Amino acid sequence: MADVNDGTEAPDPQLSAEERELGMDGDITRRDFLNAVALGTGAALLGSAAPGLRRPLVADPSADRDPPWHPWTGYGGVGDYARSNGNTWEVVNAGHGIRDGLYERAIASATPTGETYDLVIVGGGFAGVVAAYTFLKSTDRRRSCLMLENHPIIGGEAKRNEFLVRGQRLMGPQGSNATSAATTGWHGELWRDVGLPASFEFGSLPSSRRPMEFARDNYNYQLWADQSENHGYYFDAPHPHWVTNPWGHNLEGTPWPQDVRRDLLRWRDEPMEPFQGDETSLERWLDTMTYEQYLTGVRKLHPEVARFVDPLLASGLGLGSDVLAANAAYYFSYPGFQGLSKEPTRILFPGRKMANLGGHLSFPGGNDGVMRCIVKWLNPEVIDGSTSFADVHNGRIRFDAMDRPNTPCRMRAGATVVRLVHDPDSQGAAEPATITYVKDGKLFSVRARTMIWAGACWTAKYAIQHLPDEYRTAMASFPRAPMLVVNVALDNWRALYKLGYTACSWRGGFGYTANLRAPMYVGDYRPPLDPDQPTIFTFYVPFNQYGLSLADQGKVARQKMFATSYREYEMQIRQQLVKLFASAGFDPKRDIAGIVLNRWGHAYVTAGPGFFFGRDGKPAPSDVLRRPLSNLTFAHSELSGHQNMWAAAEEGKRAAEQLMAVL
Repeated sequence: MADVNDGTEAPDPQLSAEERELGMDGDITRRDFLNAVALGTGAALLGSAAPGLRRPLVADPSADRDPPWHPWTGYGGVGDYARSNGNTWEVVNAGHGIRDGLYERAIASATPTGETYDLVIVGGGFAGVVAAYTFLKSTDRRRSCLMLENHPIIGGEAKRNEFLVRGQRLMGPQGSNATSAATTGWHGELWRDVGLPASFEFGSLPSSRRPMEFARDNYNYQLWADQSENHGYYFDAPHPHWVTNPWGHNLEGTPWPQDVRRDLLRWRDEPMEPFQGDETSLERWLDTMTYEQYLTGVRKLHPEVARFVDPLLASGLGLGSDVLAANAAYYFSYPGFQGLSKEPTRILFPGRKMANLGGHLSFPGGNDGVMRCIVKWLNPEVIDGSTSFADVHNGRIRFDAMDRPNTPCRMRAGATVVRLVHDPDSQGAAEPATITYVKDGKLFSVRARTMIWAGACWTAKYAIQHLPDEYRTAMASFPRAPMLVVNVALDNWRALYKLGYTACSWRGGFGYTANLRAPMYVGDYRPPLDPDQPTIFTFYVPFNQYGLSLADQGKVARQKMFATSYREYEMQIRQQLVKLFASAGFDPKRDIAGIVLNRWGHAYVTAGPGFFFGRDGKPAPSDVLRRPLSNLTFAHSELSGHQNMWAAAEEGKRAAEQLMAVL
């Protein structure tokens, strides 16, 4: 595929001096690693089988399979998720095959499985699993359900990366991250049903160490809770230097001109006069403009404020302030809206101190802690052990139990749906639809009495046949943007401790921010929190492309991410870490134990003006797709315009409930 660099056309395998200096000269081959394990030498550095593409990674000597390697995907870490880190090469190829019509001629020869299900769910992210939960609970598990998921493991973006460093198991998020314990309404009911805990334990530094603040997730320290003496900003100009807690010190020491500093502080702190209208009218007004237009036109802030905002907005919503609706920023409590709302329950820009963010938290692998509990509820045999949260969180996945016959919810992973044929005009009980999917390079078909498309519209518009024009037009209104999540396993974090930082931000180079989290302790997962011990340093890297149209930004961003090999990214990451921490003694050859990339090509729907309330007098595209189409409903967080766990869950619940009348 022309838009993806698979890394097979590698340059001269002779490593450069800089690559060797950065620690990219690991010389333990795959065979060496397997021999080392056979000899009982414990953890070893793992290189690749491809000449010149050897990569150091701490491997798992207890694994019964050779850890995977692909020059584009890179290593996936260890454990059950090692073959499912982000959109792998195989997943990308299958998805683009739908777009490019590669399966069209062969669909007629697909092998029927002979199965007919009461419900088939396409997509195994939060929308899909909550739809299955709602369906099974409503029918007392008496109805049959099949979930088709294109990745090797159910979970969508709520999956983990795992490392083993000096015998210590470490977990980091692949994507979906940050939540809080639900206690009320149906959210609380789901939380309790699937066995999620109401209280949590986090690691702390030994008393012999100086106190430091740690974020409990990888998002909120960036803006909503960024006032901490342990959050540092690195600047290149006028000379390389760190500024500690710049917001807490009114941006003193930062290189911005005085007028820019003034307006950045206004953006964060200055209240507005209340909006003259109700909350819906306020949101409708904010949906008529971009966030940049609001900041510069309504708030009269310096244009550089919008440029500062861009990566912050892109990390949570996909792209920058020049193309995303102001209403999208308002929903997520970005600054600039203080005082606008008259709603007493509306909390705008609530955070200040890193340590005082209430119940916001992250499980060790991000929201995979929630995902695993829902999956265990759907199919108790899929994860080893009891239904205790510790067992569900730490147990091994039983892949042979995922798609076992006579299971209320069968889970068929690695199955990419390429065609769905049903009768959209039928009234009442419709004839079963035919769903064709590709798995292990072969085409199969199943039948479904009802269906929920819990995947994104960018594949639905190609796969679903006989779509009414209104639905097809709506599906074209969900542009997407990519995200790269990188987990770097560090042998130690002494350099950060010496600098006094647990969270770091910068402009220029690879990414713009990364942090250490306070580890959540679950059962026997208790990695020590100490500078001399291993940990994970996590980057969330957006690809906003200022100056292009909303649609073009997503396309160009995706092309850039897909056109970069693992080797190129590894070098950029190592260079960035050296730039930030070498002055404090950081040595990439010694201190980096492993790097896993999680590429999400369509991570975020990008909601431009008009997304939420429609354009030119027409309904919003989400309103169209929330209407059932005979025995087919749609559920994905993109319908809400906000890619987060609870938005996806709400769409899945609604879609399942809409089908109850059909059955």
